[in-house]
Amino acid sequence: MSVVAKRRTLIPGLLRDDRGISSVEFALVCAVFFMCVLGILDFSRALWEWNKAAKATQAGVRYAVVSDLVALNLQNLDGTSLAPIGTSVPLGAVSPNPTYCTVAGCGPSIASPNAAIIDLTAFQNIVAEMQKYHAEIADQNVVVEYYHAGLGFAGNPAGPDVDPVVTVWLRDMEFTFLTPGLASLPTLISLPPFRASLTSEDGKG
Repeated sequence: MSVVAKRRTLIPGLLRDDRGISSVEFALVCAVFFMCVLGILDFSRALWEWNKAAKATQAGVRYAVVSDLVALNLQNLDGTSLAPIGTSVPLGAVSPNPTYCTVAGCGPSIASPNAAIIDLTAFQNIVAEMQKYHAEIADQNVVVEYYHAGLGFAGNPAGPDVDPVVTVWLRDMEFTFLTPGLASLPTLISLPPFRASLTSEDGKG
């Protein structure tokens, strides 16, 4: 049989040969199946990270309201120079109000820190408490806000003369996918800022 004749019989034979087709189908279906499974696991990780961040924020504010105020201008405020002993310190007498504290300092906004009026140890203690719930939290991810709402009284012997509403923010936390094909989408599931607020308590320290 000539070479041309062999080719004419070989090609149709290969086209009719269905041996191994199950292996090809399995490989195609298996790849899609495992991508779906890994994707589900990745999104489950994202929800777990979300839950850890929320829990860390709640723990941070619970710690903040019973510990030293991070803002030294509030921690050292002499309410007796602003109001009679035993009365509330007027809202307008506290400035800035609210006060925002980051690792860089405290000020009237997050973008205006003053390193001279921050108790850095108190701030880092709050961060350390939050890290018990989410180890990836860094100092720069945390903001502590104090708002004087009229609570507390001048001449308080047990602590600061104002008991501000404390809000702890957890910000700029990112989640990165591990599944191939999803690793290029981290910005689509970046964690939003988390906030939790409580009223500061008398006798903290």
